[in-house]
Amino acid sequence: MSSDPPDADYLDAIFAAIRGGAAQLAAMKAWLGGAERAAPLSSWRFQFLAAARAAHRRAGAYLDETEERLRRLGPEDQVPAPLDQLPGNVAAMRADLRTEEQHLNRLETEATSREQAIPEGRAKRSAS
Repeated sequence: MSSDPPDADYLDAIFAAIRGGAAQLAAMKAWLGGAERAAPLSSWRFQFLAAARAAHRRAGAYLDETEERLRRLGPEDQVPAPLDQLPGNVAAMRADLRTEEQHLNRLETEATSREQAIPEGRAKRSAS
């Protein structure tokens, strides 16, 4: 590995990926909040959950990209300060993402369980 520092574009890409992951994680939380506030059988609830799922996928992709770029910098114990703090910060973001994914899974399960619990005749009447 070269002792030359990575170029600014490479570091900018790392920080852009971190910002992108953080933004998508925040968006996911906002969509989940909307889903919780929506009426239980509202079509809005399902739209919020779908948007949260999409933000979850994008956040995961950004974190994957960040982790890969950080690995290319070299072993964690050889990365200079303050870059040496990034792997821990990304790991914390990944843990937050997993927690929010569990929240999303719970809300999706509740929503689909409620939808399936509606008697067929009543569901047809309310749809018209």
